[in-house]
Amino acid sequence: MALAAAMPQSHVMAPPAASQRTCIATGEQGAPERMVRFVVGPEGDIVPDLARRLPGRGMWVRAERSAVERAVAKNLFARAARASVRPPVDLAERVERLLLERALADLGRARRAGRAVAGFVKVEQMIGRRRAGLLVIADEADGDGVTKLSASGLPIVRLGDAASLGGIFGREQTVYAAVAHDDAGGAFIQRIEVGAARWRGFRPNGTG
Repeated sequence: MALAAAMPQSHVMAPPAASQRTCIATGEQGAPERMVRFVVGPEGDIVPDLARRLPGRGMWVRAERSAVERAVAKNLFARAARASVRPPVDLAERVERLLLERALADLGRARRAGRAVAGFVKVEQMIGRRRAGLLVIADEADGDGVTKLSASGLPIVRLGDAASLGGIFGREQTVYAAVAHDDAGGAFIQRIEVGAARWRGFRPNGTG
């Protein structure tokens, strides 16, 4: 008889609950992936720690612009740190920019690995060869181009403007890009999708 079956049900250990963090702006609890971690820097400033690796006591805020703005306006970082700290007034804007840069950096890694292409024609060719696994479009993308790509049935994410995407591919502007599905077990695609979702979710009303 299996050990679990032999033991009274009340003695069977339940799996541990997922790690939770408390937002200093709202008091709500959530998974670290839904929060942004901050630490106090050497000069007493508030530093976003998107990778959750910096030393020091972490202060967690829900990954939404309004929550970070509230934490700054209500001086909640000082309360959480129990110290006189100086969050910059544009902290929310900095976090939004860092989230975008982080997602774009993953797209850049896919390009350098030969797994990402830019331009509508090249995107269509990758789709036609059944190599595309993710389509990335700029905020400005609209009209027939988006309609045609949507018909492919592939996942589509919006990530930055055309100038931001263009910088990844050595162009002034890029509106359409694609990432191959046969990359390192899907690591590029997953990281880009998660990063893009965090960036869009942080923006006002979750726009992207």
